[in-house]
Amino acid sequence: MGLNQKQLETKAKIIKIATAMGIDPLFAVAVAMTESSLGLNQKSPTGCVGAFQMSSIAMKDLLQEMKNNNDDIVDIACGLAFLHLLLKRHQTIDSAVSHFCDPKDRDFYIERVKYYMNAFK
Repeated sequence: MGLNQKQLETKAKIIKIATAMGIDPLFAVAVAMTESSLGLNQKSPTGCVGAFQMSSIAMKDLLQEMKNNNDDIVDIACGLAFLHLLLKRHQTIDSAVSHFCDPKDRDFYIERVKYYMNAFK
């Protein structure tokens, strides 16, 4: 199957993340290909977006599953996705962290995150 460069890049990302999450990467790529032809900027008439055409209802279901069933994979995936979003929006770890926590705890939280980053080196 001939894929363009963007599709190949998306396929590689899906394979990497699916493998890390214990999901068959061929299954994951096949679903994304079916949904969006591996297009990250695809938008359906119903408002679904991205490679997997996730709707707001699907995202709410994902978060509800995490909340109700203490699913560690969903929890970690959602947490990492949110950190990715914050870093993309705010560019620096300090700024991203300050938007991750309660505003009244910002200084403590930033200090604690930096402490643990150094401790885990």
